[in-house]
Amino acid sequence: MVEEVKTFLLDETLKGWVGKKVAVSVNSDHIFTGILKEFDEEILVLEDVIDIAGNKGKALIVKIDDMNWLMLLE
Repeated sequence: MVEEVKTFLLDETLKGWVGKKVAVSVNSDHIFTGILKEFDEEILVLEDVIDIAGNKGKALIVKIDDMNWLMLLE
């Protein structure tokens, strides 16, 4: 039941963040910013991505299990 509540809260929060700029930490080593395009129970898809070193990419797929935190920037 606790797992269902966590999934529901994440789902509801991310629905409001689609199309907005976010920052995400992956495996405590990498930080990326980008526009949250879509998500499901396993992954997030970001567009117009920039990492902490300034490298740019068109898109990034992140496993939710590999995320440390996710921050809404706008």
